[in-house]
Amino acid sequence: MSEPVDFCRKRMGHLRRLMEEREVEVLCLLRGSRTGSLYKRLADTTSGQALLIPRDGHPCILCYPVNYESTKDESWIRVRKMEDREKINEEIVKFINEHVEGGTPKIGINMDALTYKRYSYFKERLKGQLVDVSQTLLPEVFYGLYPEEVRFQREVSRLADIAIAAARESIAPGMREYEIAAEANYAMMRRGAEMQSFPTIVSSGERSAYCHGWPGDRTLKEGDLIIVDLGPMKQGYAADETRTFLLGRDEKKEKMLAAVDRAVEAVLNSIKPGVSCRDLDAISRRVLREEGFPDYPHSLGHPLSGFLVPILSKRSGDVLREGMVFTVEPGIYLPGYGGVRLEENVVVTEYGYEPLTKSPRLT
Repeated sequence: MSEPVDFCRKRMGHLRRLMEEREVEVLCLLRGSRTGSLYKRLADTTSGQALLIPRDGHPCILCYPVNYESTKDESWIRVRKMEDREKINEEIVKFINEHVEGGTPKIGINMDALTYKRYSYFKERLKGQLVDVSQTLLPEVFYGLYPEEVRFQREVSRLADIAIAAARESIAPGMREYEIAAEANYAMMRRGAEMQSFPTIVSSGERSAYCHGWPGDRTLKEGDLIIVDLGPMKQGYAADETRTFLLGRDEKKEKMLAAVDRAVEAVLNSIKPGVSCRDLDAISRRVLREEGFPDYPHSLGHPLSGFLVPILSKRSGDVLREGMVFTVEPGIYLPGYGGVRLEENVVVTEYGYEPLTKSPRLT
């Protein structure tokens, strides 16, 4: 097993075993805000309006004509062209009803992608019971990387390190934020990134206090904090790395950097299977509080490469397990002054974790 498509096939097998255990006859993954990444992990394509998976039989992707040829070339799963966009719900119902038997079979669906109108349409016409799998079956399959799959995550993380290094080397008084972003983007694309999972963030000076900034035409000057946050993608795997740089010297800003670095390190030292994600989030906030800095307004971390878990937040119920791949990114944001965020990517191993991003956090 060596290529991304091999892991797609393995996940499909895992999914079907769970469908059998939980007596789900057909699974319907509708296009939604996060479904494209699930398609990639199952079908090796991000295109399609519905991915239909019978427990027994051949899965199928329903696709609009504009994406039909590319989807057919990318995916190992059969692709059906939907010439009439208005009939997609009708096609979904037809496919599912052809693959269910008598009684009241369970039909799994990601309810978070359903409007009430669409739900009513399916409920009235499908020969079975609609069951939401968004928080049950799907997270169990899309929890993280298989051991042999980690190498793809290492490679995209290496590209993130290359881009961060390019950004760091280009930082100088007089440079504009968008120029820094351009250098980082060119470096990662030149070395193998196929695309970016989000537009590269470069925000400096007072703008570094924005949790999610953007590169503008602001000119860098001595004493600036500069946040660089970027996310290369390759073969459907994505990294997400942030570093904050200080142009020149400033004692208070150096203290901010050191405090966030300590928060990151405290979290990393606690990562292993069985640890509560809520506890990891609390560790980071406690360190920053002890250093005299305010709480940050976002979660500690999120999954990478299209996986659904874990979420590292104050309210998370997730518990770490081997293979989970995620970010650790606490921050300090002082409006009108500046901000610091440092973000690492890690994968959970049998006894701890493997660091994926390896750029120096403090320079």
